[in-house]
Amino acid sequence: MTSEKEIIRLLTEFIVNEVAPARPARAPAPNDPIVESGLVDSLGLFKVIGFVEDEFSVKVAPEEILMENFATVNAITRLIRAKRPA
Repeated sequence: MTSEKEIIRLLTEFIVNEVAPARPARAPAPNDPIVESGLVDSLGLFKVIGFVEDEFSVKVAPEEILMENFATVNAITRLIRAKRPA
């Protein structure tokens, strides 16, 4: 099972390397707003969802695609942990 720290690291690396329109000066902290800051746009959000589903073997339902679940790396991590078996 992937630890919370590892989930945060993997998400942050994916966002910085694969989603951000330009490489940020620094990686976002777990509580930094990633959509509000422009680091992830609407297309990038779907890339993040695909990554989450593939990397962590969870299915994100359409009703779960809410800003509260994808506003920060910590929010995405909470969603992943809630969807994974204990």
